[in-house]
Amino acid sequence: MTIDDGMNGVGHAPRPADRSRRVALTLGERRAHVFVCDRGPRDAPTILLLHGLLVHHHEFARLIPLLEGDYRVLAPDLPGCGTSDRPPPEECDGYSLPWLASALLELLRSPELELEPGRPLHVLGHSLGGAVAAILTTSAALASDAPTPATLTLVDSSCFTMPMPLEGRLALVPRVGPLVFTRLYRRADLRRYFTRVFSRPELIDEGAVSVYWDQLTRAGGREAAYAMLQQLADLDAMSARFCELRCPTLVVWGAVDALIPASLGRRLAALIPGARLELIEGCGHAPNEEAPEELARLLRAHVERASPG
Repeated sequence: MTIDDGMNGVGHAPRPADRSRRVALTLGERRAHVFVCDRGPRDAPTILLLHGLLVHHHEFARLIPLLEGDYRVLAPDLPGCGTSDRPPPEECDGYSLPWLASALLELLRSPELELEPGRPLHVLGHSLGGAVAAILTTSAALASDAPTPATLTLVDSSCFTMPMPLEGRLALVPRVGPLVFTRLYRRADLRRYFTRVFSRPELIDEGAVSVYWDQLTRAGGREAAYAMLQQLADLDAMSARFCELRCPTLVVWGAVDALIPASLGRRLAALIPGARLELIEGCGHAPNEEAPEELARLLRAHVERASPG
C-alpha cells in the first residue's frame, strides 16, 4: 500500500494544494454548477485558464504543473463542457460568448473561491476561450466586486469570422446541421478534428480523445457544443471588443496552426493597443499541449512584466 502524504517523495517539497471542485452559481434564473480545477497556493498570484471548443480543462494538463508551484491556477470547465452543468441553450442565450463571460464573472465572484475584489487576475484564453477571455477582461475591468484583470494572454484565439471546413459548414445548415451534430457526430469525427489541431498526427493523445468524447456525449453536451459552434460562425462583433482591451495583452500563436492561421494572429495583435506577438515555430493550434514549456515561459514573463516591483 502507498500512502499519499502530499509529498512528491522522500525529501521533496509538498505537492501544490488541489482544491478542485464544482461551484454552485446562479446563472440567470437557474442554479447551476461549474467545475473548476483550482491548484497551487491560495494566496499566490492568480492565473485563469479558459479552454476551447469540444474540450475542457484537461487541455491544460501539461501546462498547469509548470505554473502551480508559483501561482494559483484556476481552470474551469465552461458551462456546457466537461463536468460543468449543461443548461439547455435556450436558457442561456444560446451559449453566446457574452453569456459565457458573464457566467465566469459569477464564478470569480463566488465566495467559495475567496478572490477578493480588486485582486490582480491574469487571464489566458485558448481558441474559443480566447474570445470569451477578451469579453471577460473588459467586463471584469468594470466590475467593482470582482478581481481586476492585470494581464490577458490570447493563445491561437478565435478572433475573426473565417471560412469553415466542409464539416463545419454542414453542421451549420439549418435543420440538417443540428441533427448531424447532435445525433451522427462520432468519436472518429472528433479524432479527425484533432488531426487539424496538432501539427503532427502522432501528437494526438488517444486517451485524451476518449476523455473529451465521454464528456461530450453526456446529456446536453452535444447540444451545448453545437450552440458554441454557432457562435464561431459570426465573430465580426469581436473586433470592437479587442479594440477595447486596455490591460497588457500577449498574443501567442502556433506558427503552423491549421485551424486559425498565424496571419490572423498578426492581425489580432495589430488590432489590440500595445499587444505583443509571439510565434512558436513548428507548433499547431494548441501550444498548451505541443509546447507547454515555451508557453509557460512566455506567460511567466508577461505576468512579471506587468507586476509591480
